[in-house]
Amino acid sequence: MTSTETAPALSNFLSEPLRVGDPDVAGPLAVYPLFGPAPRQGYLSFAQARDLGAQITELEGGASVRELVVQNKTSDAVLLYEGEEVLGAQQNRNFDRTILVRAGEKVVVPVSCVEAGRWEGSRRGESLTPAPQMAYPDLRRQKAEQMRREMVSEGPARADQGEVWGEVAAKSARLQVHSTSGAMHDIYESHRSALAEMAGSIKLRPGQSGAIVAIGGSFKVLDHVSRPDAYRALHAPLVQGYALDAIEADEAAAPSLEAASGFALLVADCEPAASRGPVLGLGEHGRFAANGVAGTSLVHEDELVALTAFPEGEAD
Repeated sequence: MTSTETAPALSNFLSEPLRVGDPDVAGPLAVYPLFGPAPRQGYLSFAQARDLGAQITELEGGASVRELVVQNKTSDAVLLYEGEEVLGAQQNRNFDRTILVRAGEKVVVPVSCVEAGRWEGSRRGESLTPAPQMAYPDLRRQKAEQMRREMVSEGPARADQGEVWGEVAAKSARLQVHSTSGAMHDIYESHRSALAEMAGSIKLRPGQSGAIVAIGGSFKVLDHVSRPDAYRALHAPLVQGYALDAIEADEAAAPSLEAASGFALLVADCEPAASRGPVLGLGEHGRFAANGVAGTSLVHEDELVALTAFPEGEAD
């Protein structure tokens, strides 16, 4: 497909609709567990695969702020989820898009730096490690908007690094965190006790494959992957990100279960356009902005493998 063609609605790649469970509520944060159909594609999360030999490193010919090398030395595909943070090497980064890396494949992937003040060449040879948190939803939404703007203007779908650094700096200032390297990780570390208290109320349910999140009474993000075992590895870091946005919010009544189910239906009814840029890994990447929501999808062999969505207006 070209960037102007649309695929069928996302619901066509689900053998049954996504189901939404009753939320766990902690102050202004409400997290509704999401359940999908039985998965068909086999893959591991990066956290699972790292123990089996998967590695993320700097570029071999010279490190780059905006790119990392993923080497999947396992016998399974590995899912890198949009917003995942990895720590170490020359600076901390997070993934700009969800990518399913083939077994045995080595691929260069697009990332954004979330540690503006460190470029530590002496650590260039290190492998990066999974962070205990994801990027928070506000940052993830802003990155998605930046990439959609680039797609509309026929540029490469990349996040704006300067805007990412600016958002992290603004979050640090609001939460009164001083980091010598401007690291997003340090924001989480400075508020780990409050985040742990909030996250302790958000339970992982058997068979859960995602979540719909409301903060201060408004929906903020939908996260879904097809495999509950892969989601299990993503759940705690995702909840840390949800909680970091929630500690800035005022408490409000959580939306109804019917409203959360309606949000899931709106997302599933969207028809994604193919993302511009090089083909990375398995499957087809899509972007959508319709029905008051916007986000990204990854479909492989007619199965919706991964889905992220935010409340939005129509695309520009």
